[in-house]
Amino acid sequence: MIGTHTQGKNILFTFKTVIVGPPSVGKTCLFNRFCFNSFNFDTSLTIGVNFHSIELKIRNIDETDNPKEIHNVLSIFDLGGQERFKALLPKFLGGANGVLLVFDLTNSSSFDQLDFWYDKLLKHTDCLNIPKYLIGSKSDLLETVPEKYHVPEVNIDRFVKEKQFNGFFRTSALQNHNVLNVFKELNNLMLKHQNTGYFVV
Repeated sequence: MIGTHTQGKNILFTFKTVIVGPPSVGKTCLFNRFCFNSFNFDTSLTIGVNFHSIELKIRNIDETDNPKEIHNVLSIFDLGGQERFKALLPKFLGGANGVLLVFDLTNSSSFDQLDFWYDKLLKHTDCLNIPKYLIGSKSDLLETVPEKYHVPEVNIDRFVKEKQFNGFFRTSALQNHNVLNVFKELNNLMLKHQNTGYFVV
């Protein structure tokens, strides 16, 4: 978290956000939809790490009239979920201020892999203390994929409670459903966690 002045903009804070989870669950689609408002039907796996920084307008909680133009930079890291990239996890996760753990709502095996990823978060981040959301992706496919492949609601609720996540979002990068809400709410939690007195406009 730093304070800078970049190209005439007041940058008060920077937060590192990491997107993690099994392969092919839609992490990069979530990343691309938020960072570039784009969706690519190419389902090739992420090679290594995607990185992008987004500036978000923030406001002091106590300012109601004529708020200053102040920004917060969200640095977002998206790591490929394949086995060969797991060696990168310590450096990738180190220093994270917030976490999005992603699974595919229509693929129960992806949910079964979350324990592995949570253990890595415990090992390489301040997981118990930093803001984190569980993300169920591909909500647009729930009506077309047979229900037997869906992740049961009770399992999701149990995971969120047992692992002490701040909440759960269903998202669709294709339909741009809940994507902005996810990053906005995570950013607000990070601002609150650091006792900044600011929130995203």
